Amino acid sequence: MTENFKCKPDFVVKINNLKKGYTLIEILIVIFIFAILMFVTVQSLSLTLKGSKKSENIIKAKQNVDFTISTIERLIRNAGTISCSVDGRTLNYTDEYGQPASFSCNPSGSVNGYIASGSARLTNTEININCSGVVFNCTPASGGVPPSVKIIISGKKQGAPGSEESSVTSSTSVMLRVYD
Repeated sequence: MTENFKCKPDFVVKINNLKKGYTLIEILIVIFIFAILMFVTVQSLSLTLKGSKKSENIIKAKQNVDFTISTIERLIRNAGTISCSVDGRTLNYTDEYGQPASFSCNPSGSVNGYIASGSARLTNTEININCSGVVFNCTPASGGVPPSVKIIISGKKQGAPGSEESSVTSSTSVMLRVYD
């Protein structure tokens, strides 16, 4: 029995071995695709982190403004008299014990500032309060309706970069429990 073996020439074997790898262009295309995927991933992660930080800043500002408004509400609800300054930055009142007291929006810069009760600061040092507009607007008693005050406070987290900056505005109206 004779077996027929067909032998490949040596150079054909070497050429077939060269076809087993990847070309430089194929590797560059894969690297380019991975670079695009990484760029998209990093950008989406960055936007997520900025959104999270902005939400955190909104929460801090909202909590601080709400605390300030609730403190003012609680203290002036039983007040005997109220009066607001012409510029709307100061609320003077006599408390339930007849003692004079006040709340004021004190600008620490051109516009931004803080809310204070007498000499005590009500707002956190991290929060800037906008003192450029009317903060307190008093309405005198008339026709059996007790005096009231409208409070509008706008605040934002101090030092937050542009994309993470957030402003919060809260307002309320408080009627005194005193009838004339």
